[in-house]
Amino acid sequence: MKNLKNTTTKTFKTLLLLGLMLNFLHHDAMAQSRAERRAAQAQQEKALKAEIAQIIESGNFSLRLVHIPAQNSNLSGGSGVLQEQRTITIRNDSIFGELPFQGSSTVSSYQSSSGGGFRFNDPIQTGTIKQRSRNYVASLLVNHPGESLDITIEIDFKGSVSMIIRSSRRSRASYLGVLQPGENR
Repeated sequence: MKNLKNTTTKTFKTLLLLGLMLNFLHHDAMAQSRAERRAAQAQQEKALKAEIAQIIESGNFSLRLVHIPAQNSNLSGGSGVLQEQRTITIRNDSIFGELPFQGSSTVSSYQSSSGGGFRFNDPIQTGTIKQRSRNYVASLLVNHPGESLDITIEIDFKGSVSMIIRSSRRSRASYLGVLQPGENR
């Protein structure tokens, strides 16, 4: 009986030790695969950040944008028009493209559906692009026909874009989108 008890105790201790070792190895393998996944993800993020930097530093890039209506906008039903994607190209010292505008203005022609957008084919009066810890911020001043536009563009290291246009004659307009390499014109 004593031998049976010793054998059972030894078997139990052996199984317990084996279980603990397997558990440790399992957790070690999971930690290693998590670490490998994190390292691969960090490498992908680093490559994407380098690609974004290269596009911006080229001085020729495009923004594929969707208009975001103002919260106080009294638009009803026609929001499908606002979801149309448009591309703006910034090339060295100029800005090109068209963006929709819905909002208030001191000039009545801007409020109509036919003439209310921003049409860019203008030189940039002043412009800076600064890299911050989490994104790039571009500040542009454009003298658009009949008004002055202060444009702020934030580009994160994954290529997402937020653009705000402040006009001397219209309410603020906001857009969201993605960064792309520049289009040749």
